[in-house]
Amino acid sequence: MTIQMAILIILLTLIVGSIFYALVARYSPEGGRSDRTPTNVYVVTGGAMSLLIAFTMAATFSQYNQGQAAAQQEADAVLTMWRATAFMSPEVGSPLRDQLVCYADEVINVEWPAMADGNGSVSSEVTQTLRESDSILASNVSGAGVGLGMWESANSQRLAAHQSRLLVAETGVPPLLMLLLIIGSIITIGSLIVYADKSKPTWGHTLVIIGPLFVASAAIVVIAFFDHPYSDTPGSIKPTAMKVALTHITQDQIAGLPLPTCTGSPTP
Repeated sequence: MTIQMAILIILLTLIVGSIFYALVARYSPEGGRSDRTPTNVYVVTGGAMSLLIAFTMAATFSQYNQGQAAAQQEADAVLTMWRATAFMSPEVGSPLRDQLVCYADEVINVEWPAMADGNGSVSSEVTQTLRESDSILASNVSGAGVGLGMWESANSQRLAAHQSRLLVAETGVPPLLMLLLIIGSIITIGSLIVYADKSKPTWGHTLVIIGPLFVASAAIVVIAFFDHPYSDTPGSIKPTAMKVALTHITQDQIAGLPLPTCTGSPTP
């Protein structure tokens, strides 16, 4: 959801809700209907909806933070793995560095766009790169030397962060819950009709309804934003940390050596 769309949704909600409430007030009795309706029921409903919205928002915000932390931890692990290759023989360290370049490139250009669409599966390109790295180590364990332990430790951290990042892309608010939030908000705000009073000015009706309308619409928009943390919108989680790691790795490559050819998108 873009910022423009979010603003449009909130503005339309405020305008339509205010106009509807003002029209209802024109045909309402003086003093409203509050003396004829058990308004305490609506107080309980509003409180329950507030708790449900707050719980959902907290859950989606937690997932957003989890994805952000996982992206940083994964990039840090890749850098640590790259440092580990300095302690390996050139026959092992050089091809492993190439695979790390490919891994970072594929995360940025293949997995990230897929996660923006809600796909939390490991890409085939990343899988192939990881298998190639394992094959390089398995074919010359002795050449890995003292860097092997450092590599394996960082690789375990990378794996955990990678899985956490992908899990966030697939885990979201169930559509049924989002539907209930919207319907519940409409019903709760609609309960304010009992306070509609034709003796009050139009601007008075607008002030009564505009606050709850803004809170409900803004809360649902925020939940939708946190529910899609990798979407291509301002404030969403970007592969910035991995781009920094990739830049650091490629800048420190030995001068004159070409960058590896990866199975994913070519490295810029």
